[in-house]
Amino acid sequence: MGRCKHCGGEVGEGELFCGNCGTRLSEETTKEAAGAAVDVAEQTADTEPEESQAESPEPETTAQTEQDGNEAPRGVAEETTQTATAESAVRTAAPQERAGKKKKGGLFAIIGAAVLALLLIGFGLRTALKTTEPVGQRFLKAQLEILEREGKVFDAADKVFENGFSSDFLLTAKLSESRMIALSRSGILSESGMRILRDGIRARFYLGKKFEKAVLNLEFASGENPVLNADCFIDPDRLGFKIPQQSEKVYVTRYPEVLKEMGSDARISTSLFAELRFPKELGRASAKRYGKLLADAITRNNLEVEKRSYRSHVLKPELKHSLDKDYTVYSWEPQAAELERLFRNIADAMEKDSELAAWFDRRQEIGEQFAQAMGVSQGQGAKFSDLADTLRDNAETYAENLEERKFAWKLVTEGKEVRAILLQLDGGDTTLLCYECDTDKDKLYRGLSLPGFMLTEKRDREKSGYYGTVAGRVYWDYDTKEFALKYNNLDFKKGSVLGLPCGKYRLNVNDGGSAAELKFEVRDEGGFSYYELKNDYGSFTLKASKSGSATLPEGEEVNIDDELLEGNVPQRRISDFISEL
Repeated sequence: MGRCKHCGGEVGEGELFCGNCGTRLSEETTKEAAGAAVDVAEQTADTEPEESQAESPEPETTAQTEQDGNEAPRGVAEETTQTATAESAVRTAAPQERAGKKKKGGLFAIIGAAVLALLLIGFGLRTALKTTEPVGQRFLKAQLEILEREGKVFDAADKVFENGFSSDFLLTAKLSESRMIALSRSGILSESGMRILRDGIRARFYLGKKFEKAVLNLEFASGENPVLNADCFIDPDRLGFKIPQQSEKVYVTRYPEVLKEMGSDARISTSLFAELRFPKELGRASAKRYGKLLADAITRNNLEVEKRSYRSHVLKPELKHSLDKDYTVYSWEPQAAELERLFRNIADAMEKDSELAAWFDRRQEIGEQFAQAMGVSQGQGAKFSDLADTLRDNAETYAENLEERKFAWKLVTEGKEVRAILLQLDGGDTTLLCYECDTDKDKLYRGLSLPGFMLTEKRDREKSGYYGTVAGRVYWDYDTKEFALKYNNLDFKKGSVLGLPCGKYRLNVNDGGSAAELKFEVRDEGGFSYYELKNDYGSFTLKASKSGSATLPEGEEVNIDDELLEGNVPQRRISDFISEL
């Protein structure tokens, strides 16, 4: 027996890694253990010659481990398996090599030792290549990959406005006969309203990539003689509109200056919206920087691994689907000292992170400007440096509170597939986050639970497309709102202009006992996307083009800044004109 030079723990014969701290053993320690193995081999050869010639047991391979379901996703536990294999090879080689010198057939023993030595080198090389990432990084990477995969469902919606947006819409309605009669008798539906329902409302819309300009052309009752037109635009400096039925002039205001003179200390402009966007490059760099700090805090010493069952927190109670197999559960339950060190490291990194600080501080300034313009708040938001100072000053308190409440981060896997991610307190009684996912043949089950929020989905596959149900519940105090969205014939590869996949949907909403149902269909035909909604009132159809034709209003421009500031807008009669319709 030898001792680890790093932690002083006892080292078994021929072991390459310390079983206590996981550190690779030095050459001297390895020789010491190997020498002990040789002495044992000599005694064995002298007293029990028959056993020394016995065939050694075949080491367990990685493939066998996979069959048992013990391998972690993306190689989290592969190093442990390969290390055990290498150790088994060393323990087997030492007795065989020594015994070969005492018996005939020593050539075969030498060849066997050489083969095992080559295997040992191969396993060692493979282990080195597979474990270039620390265990903490692999623990986080497995979860990041599944979350990125889940996030792709929002890609279609993100891409709608990623490079700006331009489309022509036509909204038409067909009310039920009983509803038409009721609206006509009550006087709500006039002759102009009947035309608008019959001919529809056309809207041509354009939005710049960086909110540099937005244009909207509205036409109520499309045709040669519409009931009403309204054209408007907004950019970082001006807002303008024109109603041809009332005037051929384009009324324009320098709204940032007007709002400022009306009492706001800030200059509100559409350019601020562009600055609120979180740059993707900055997001990737920030995730890498702070993710590494978190990964470094997760080590072999504080990451427990066990093979056991798992009790579902979301799928079983909500979808009646049980997770009742044997899983590998990785549990990170850090002590207060480890958490305090992590918090201080994060605070140090925040102090040096000038790029993220610049974006965050600017975001706070913009929030303050909007709050002042709305008359909500006159205070100042926290700066990025304030957050760093707060985290450092309270690192010990935060860490002790989390340890006292038994903070735990768990990863549950089946082979290489992630089945659950949990952030818990109070020994599992309080769930901060719970994500679960399972597959059964062509069926997909997944769910997400957060404080006050729950979302689940059950999806199946048939020849015509996917069908399933997405259910959600939002609850706080004594109020609960629920919804269930059922879909069928869904084609995720066939998106629409607004990003929603083509298919049929049925939405049921329950708000405090008040239930409502909407049925709608999304289809793509002839270069247009159709969104058709049906309920008790009738049907409503929105037709959207894949390119738009919005244009700026033309005519003599009239500045109305003074009228707005004096509260005497000459276009006040426009509202009277619209009400007469």
